[in-house]
Amino acid sequence: MLHVVDSVLHQTFSDLSRVLPEEGVGLWSGHGQDVRTWTFLPNAAEARERRVRFAVHPQDWIDALRGVSERGEVPLALVHSHPTAPAVPSAYDRKNWFTPELWCVIVSFADSTPKWNLYRL
Repeated sequence: MLHVVDSVLHQTFSDLSRVLPEEGVGLWSGHGQDVRTWTFLPNAAEARERRVRFAVHPQDWIDALRGVSERGEVPLALVHSHPTAPAVPSAYDRKNWFTPELWCVIVSFADSTPKWNLYRL
């Protein structure tokens, strides 16, 4: 289980809602199970697929991990949003999950209030 400070959760929801109706993506980092930092990443999926998919460009991922290291933190979770679907991994999410060492966090904007869940994939 992860512990997320309110300011990180608020910033995560804010950044992900800004890219609606497309999926957004980012990284939570911190220490142990304590999430301290949110890093928003551009969705590198093809433009026509961004409403239902996310991808992370390799250089963006390297840059994010470098920032995590420079802060003395460790990556904890890859976070992405589902603009209209529940906060449950899709078949695509499960098949294409590239970070099994990290938590999978999904934020759903299907309702008026964002809801999030975390998974080990």
